[in-house]
Amino acid sequence: MRDLFFPLLMGLALLLAACSGSGNAPSFTLSLESTTLAVAQGDSGTFQITTTAQNGFTGTVALSLEGAPAGVSLSPTSVQVTGTAPATHTLTIAVDGTVESGDYPITLKGASGAITKPAGFTLKVLPAGSHTLSGAILSEGAGAPVQGASLRLYFQGTLLRTATSDGEGRFTFDRLPEGGYRLEVQKSGMAGSVVEGIPVPAMSSVTVIQKPAFDASATTTPPTLKITQNGTNSLEGQTFTNTIPFRVQVDTSKDYVKPMRYIYVALGRTPGSAFLSQTATSSRSFFANAEDTGNQTLSGSQVAGLGDTDGEKVYLEILPITFINTASTQTSTVSVPTQVAATAITLTQAVGFYSVKAPLSLTVPLGKGQIGEMPLAAPEGSNLYVEVRWCYTASAVPFAFDIERSQDGQNWTRVGTVGGARSASCPTSAFNRPFFFRDASSDLTPGQTYYYRVVARGANRAESTPSSTTPLPPFFAPLQAPADEIKNVSKKPNFVIGHPQLNLGADGAAYNLVLWDTLTGDNVTWQTLGGGLLLVEFGTGDEGNGIPQGEALVYGLPGGNLAVYTDTAGLLDSSRPNVVPVDVSQGTVTLPYNFDGYASLPELQALRTYAWQLYVSYAYKYNPDEGYRISAYSVQTWPSSTSFIRLSRPGTQVFEFTTGE
Repeated sequence: MRDLFFPLLMGLALLLAACSGSGNAPSFTLSLESTTLAVAQGDSGTFQITTTAQNGFTGTVALSLEGAPAGVSLSPTSVQVTGTAPATHTLTIAVDGTVESGDYPITLKGASGAITKPAGFTLKVLPAGSHTLSGAILSEGAGAPVQGASLRLYFQGTLLRTATSDGEGRFTFDRLPEGGYRLEVQKSGMAGSVVEGIPVPAMSSVTVIQKPAFDASATTTPPTLKITQNGTNSLEGQTFTNTIPFRVQVDTSKDYVKPMRYIYVALGRTPGSAFLSQTATSSRSFFANAEDTGNQTLSGSQVAGLGDTDGEKVYLEILPITFINTASTQTSTVSVPTQVAATAITLTQAVGFYSVKAPLSLTVPLGKGQIGEMPLAAPEGSNLYVEVRWCYTASAVPFAFDIERSQDGQNWTRVGTVGGARSASCPTSAFNRPFFFRDASSDLTPGQTYYYRVVARGANRAESTPSSTTPLPPFFAPLQAPADEIKNVSKKPNFVIGHPQLNLGADGAAYNLVLWDTLTGDNVTWQTLGGGLLLVEFGTGDEGNGIPQGEALVYGLPGGNLAVYTDTAGLLDSSRPNVVPVDVSQGTVTLPYNFDGYASLPELQALRTYAWQLYVSYAYKYNPDEGYRISAYSVQTWPSSTSFIRLSRPGTQVFEFTTGE
């Protein structure tokens, strides 16, 4: 017994040692990003796996699918696993068009030698689709694309596709099945955005405004919203008369960036189309710093011009409903709206939300020899929009005004609807006309001519005469001399600014400059907003400003009186003054010290530091077909309502220089 016991004891010790040693054998782990993947017939989908080497494992892990139907393939079929940190790999599953739709439980197996690691998931094969959803990701404004944003498209609660926005902020998902989709947009440093319930194919395009985040280090996960009548009853597909109940709630159990800045709720004819500024006759509901709007309603001006007596399909944000509007003005026999004027306004930076603010108005030229006030009430998040203004003086009040747009003046698309009204007033200045709509569509493009008309709608339709505008690109007039931080500058210096009007396709530009003593803060010379603007027009011929090409006109209207400083063609002053020299070929304008007599000093003080900047600057474009009114502006800089007055806006050039003896 003693001899037998000893071998048994030794065998047990070896067995225990082997069991103990197996816990330290090289191995790896494998996990899936999601347990569900949706792929349409004839399409492919991607998902991510994470592998982690253990106990010094390094090598190739072969991947395979177990339980997959014929016609389903995986790529790649192997990954390299090394190091100690978790590694993420993107896999693609392709589904042949012959695979029947349905749910398939599948096991992904990772194998290396004798080591095998399984991970289960469900493959949802969807019927083949032929529909497309495209759109753009914009950063607070039409024409300001967000490149490199990550998009995730969900169908029936399952991730279907991913994409990345291109250099123009655009994306496209094709071969989609019919149904409702959720689109999530994420990018580091930007607030997460989500659009719920996108109906495909009824909605083939969507624009998402992805705003900069309060905290760039915070999560970019977008909030999940619940839109109902009262927190319980569904809105989608319901019918309402004159008043629409709603409640919007943020799902606080899910990750998102806090605080919730704004919730807008409005009615439109296409999903999400109602994200627009207040107008004279229509409005929307707005909630700040709220995660729950509480029980609310849309009525009055919030539903003006929408719905009809039979019930019209409209959208509360993205949820389709039927809206019955019993307003008596639907039986009015309406007349044609008059004095329609479309004006494109481009800003160098989007305004609104919580950052850059625009002034209430700017003093601008309105046309040849006309100066007036232009409101800068840009729709939140916009840096390119078209303001359409009109009059309606007839006695029969319309039910609605439809705003229609065309690129050829023949084929028209409705881009907006506002409530109908009348006013006996019809001012000469377009910006003072009583009714307006601001088109901030993401597809507005600088250099493209657009035609707008207003249709009064009641028992009949009455179409206005069209008005056209061609938006300008962003404008930037650089300061050139005296250069920043230069010394030994003359006590009567010449100030040179770049004037890129011709390259922009504009007919002129207006400047309001300021020069001040950095020691005292006192203004030294040049116009203020209460004084005059310096208008510079390089010739663009009869189709533009009426000045011959190669010639130039520099003038102002201080106190409403014309002052011509330079007129190389002798159009306004036959003596051809040259007080403010220009170089048309180089695109520059030179302002001699005290050229306009506004200086408070005969010359600058010696060995003193001064600063100069463009206080206001913008380019403009005439419309010869509409009496040479100005139909497009591109505003570079304007005074700030939140900063020390001379700093216009963040990003405005301010050059300092020091005079000599």
